[in-house]
Amino acid sequence: MLYRFDDFEVDTEKYELRRNGTVRPVEPLVFDLIAFLSRNAGRVLSRDEVIDGVWKGRIVSDATVASCVKSARKALDDSGDDQRYIRTVRARGFQFVAPVSSHGRGEAMSGAPLPQAPAAGPADAGDREAPARETVNGAPSPAAGHGRKPRLAVLPFENLSAEGDEYFADGLTEDIITNLARFRDLLVIARSTTFQLKDRRVIPIELATELGVDFLVQGSVRRAAGRVRISVQLIDAASGLHLWAERYDRDLGDIFELQDDLTRTIASKLGVTLQDVALQRAMTKNPAELDAYECMLRARRYTAMLTPELHAEARDLLEKAVALDPTSADAHALLANVYLAEYRFDSNPRADSIGRALAMAQKAVQLDPQNAYAHCWLAIVHFFRRENDKFRAEAKIALDLNPNDPEILADIGHFYAFMGDFQRGHDLSRQAQQLNPLHPGWYHFSFARYHYDRGDYAETIADMERAGYPEFHWIHMLKAAAYGQMGLTKEAAASLARAYDIKPDFSARGDLNKWNAAPADFEHLMEGLRKAGLDE
Repeated sequence: MLYRFDDFEVDTEKYELRRNGTVRPVEPLVFDLIAFLSRNAGRVLSRDEVIDGVWKGRIVSDATVASCVKSARKALDDSGDDQRYIRTVRARGFQFVAPVSSHGRGEAMSGAPLPQAPAAGPADAGDREAPARETVNGAPSPAAGHGRKPRLAVLPFENLSAEGDEYFADGLTEDIITNLARFRDLLVIARSTTFQLKDRRVIPIELATELGVDFLVQGSVRRAAGRVRISVQLIDAASGLHLWAERYDRDLGDIFELQDDLTRTIASKLGVTLQDVALQRAMTKNPAELDAYECMLRARRYTAMLTPELHAEARDLLEKAVALDPTSADAHALLANVYLAEYRFDSNPRADSIGRALAMAQKAVQLDPQNAYAHCWLAIVHFFRRENDKFRAEAKIALDLNPNDPEILADIGHFYAFMGDFQRGHDLSRQAQQLNPLHPGWYHFSFARYHYDRGDYAETIADMERAGYPEFHWIHMLKAAAYGQMGLTKEAAASLARAYDIKPDFSARGDLNKWNAAPADFEHLMEGLRKAGLDE
């Protein structure tokens, strides 16, 4: 979409602010604010509406909003004194006062604001999927170009118990919206929109048109005799088909603790399910037809399988994704993951893999400072650079931004365990496992490292058996060390030989140093490997 006023153009497709055809440098949030205000020209927008539209419902201070408004005025050669474009309306909010014309797909439109349902939370904070969109009855339809992340509306949960329990159903709905909004792959419609639908009979296909959503979440709550039953279902909005449903029965206990636990569990399950649905749809397309988002979905298969063949495909797909959408923080973060695999797994290596991974991770964070996955992979790059303090700092940011994404929990737990903080790694990986029971096998590495440190060598071997990956030499290296510590020399020698079969140039010292092993852990593992027959 292109918005014009005086000498300015706000181009949401190219993500550019131009004056007389010359691009003006502007920070992403400032651009978002200018685009949001110009899209709603003439309306007095409350502070909450601005936060919903620009910060996507995240908690921000008045000072942050004021600073962003000041920067937007500066970008437009406006000021707080002149207020030629952005007017502060005391005790009410802000108003874009210049006449604005808008144009989409080459067709002139009226200067009236484009109705859109605001999205909630940080899920789409880094999403620059704002190319001009056709609308149907005022709601946006799927965009071309960069690709569109799934849009989701969580409808107010129906209260099936006593009238006084309405607050519990409403609170549950609000918390699920908040937790879902933390997932980078989802655009979640804000509660201020969906709660207007309360007590209204919903026909999915009509709501899909009205809100421009792909999926709906419906649910109900019933409390009786000290227990609560919550039913949740995920619906394909276009077809009305039910994609997933679950029922949760719990003792009431501490009502607030129960609500926190349920919303986190439900949001995590929905987040993982929606990612799977989107991947299945992307897999039906010819690779030449994929947009940037679909490239990312298909590339993400590598993170579960970790094979050299999928690595090569993922790298090609992600390099295509960042070319198609250079503003995608997600694509840059996932490419950092894939570039780093050249170093940590020796997968299809090219020159300066860590340097390229660092550049991609830093770019991802720069594009979207609120993207948890970007901070997660910047943390992991720091891990392999042996910058442990920086790893911890970025890991904390990632977990604070989204404590509900099992992939982030498992990734960070994995590297805490390899760094020697075995309890922390174990606990984070256990949380991830609970949130994603059908998880990839590599989740078990944190448990294996934890058990080996505690001298529970039999459980270490069991963990590696559970992990799978029979062609990954680390599996057999850890089993060899555990067998060696148990005095099972025959099994230890066989595991060590298998590691060398898979990787003839394998060096235990080299791998442990590469993977940033703590000194005591290094010696403990080398001791087990020497007992297994290692001579290096």
